[in-house]
Amino acid sequence: MYVVNLDRKTQFEALAKEGAEKVRVKYLINKPAGARNFHLTYYSVATGGHTPLDRHVNEHEVFIMNGRGRLVGANEQHDLTPGDAIYIKPNEVHQFLNTGNEPFEFLCAKGADELYDPQNSGN
Repeated sequence: MYVVNLDRKTQFEALAKEGAEKVRVKYLINKPAGARNFHLTYYSVATGGHTPLDRHVNEHEVFIMNGRGRLVGANEQHDLTPGDAIYIKPNEVHQFLNTGNEPFEFLCAKGADELYDPQNSGN
């Protein structure tokens, strides 16, 4: 078993992905923890920030923890608040924007081959 606590986990790191503005992440469960199928990541988007306009080969699920934001898709938008759960289909275009005045934070679970691997930082 592997147990990690969000508050005791190492510091946030900047999301090193083109198109990301003011996004920090904590990789909670990933390959070094032994996860082979799914990874769990905590995102914090600062005021005025956003994730890249992106798409992934695997589905992923998101749960909003704090703040206010907007999910932008190819042909739709959704305002988000804490407690919202989102399902993003494989290859569905999406972007998260902070629309509030505090950090917009969410958990994201997605296929293991889609996440940053500290052993292979070329992703």
